[in-house]
Amino acid sequence: MIKPHYANSDQLQNTVWQVLFNELSADMVQMRCEVLLQQHIWFQQQQQLLANNQFLLDSLLQMELKDSFSQAQLLQLKQDYQHDALTQALTRTIMLDRINHAISVAKRQHSQFALLFIDLDKFKPVNDQYGHAAGDAILQQVSQRLTSAIRASDSISRHGGDEFLLLLTDIKCRQDVATFALKLLHNLTQPYQVADSRILLSASIGIALYPEHSPTTSSKHSEVAKSLISYADAAMYRAKQQGGAAIC
Repeated sequence: MIKPHYANSDQLQNTVWQVLFNELSADMVQMRCEVLLQQHIWFQQQQQLLANNQFLLDSLLQMELKDSFSQAQLLQLKQDYQHDALTQALTRTIMLDRINHAISVAKRQHSQFALLFIDLDKFKPVNDQYGHAAGDAILQQVSQRLTSAIRASDSISRHGGDEFLLLLTDIKCRQDVATFALKLLHNLTQPYQVADSRILLSASIGIALYPEHSPTTSSKHSEVAKSLISYADAAMYRAKQQGGAAIC
């Protein structure tokens, strides 16, 4: 029997190898795609697992905080942030927010407001003579007198030590502020009753007006607010240089 000629040809061998190679390549490509797909799915699952873990961790932390702090404690934390612990006046941070808001309102309504920087005269000798407890009691009484003198729309903060800052909103003119400051000065010179002692003190007051004393080179409210505080602070020191018990 005579075998067909093409059965022994190189062409047939090449054809067979090419078919096998193509089939093998296709299988390898398919396997590679399946591996990549599995890797992608695994990566997505890992990412989702991380996200779920983070959410669970955040939830646990919130629950822990809620369990750790009672409602009264949370309110106390808020109180400590907003108010000075000794005098109950606003903190400097909250006062700065109030001044920023006052700037926005004054710009919109074309109105004015004033800052009064108040510092007790010769408070340190009194503190040294009568003790820190007496000094704290005086600061509390000063804060009470200032609070009683202002309107509900005004604000008072303890700026530090024996320094206080008043924000008087929607003022009519400079003279009104000066008149108010003189009355305030008289009020602060009244005797302070501490235990069995009646202690006499005076104060110096510096005044800054918006927009009169605001900088013209800055439009940021926070920078304007800090500039006004600095102006009132410098005016207060000028009042002290006059001997104290004065406004400037």
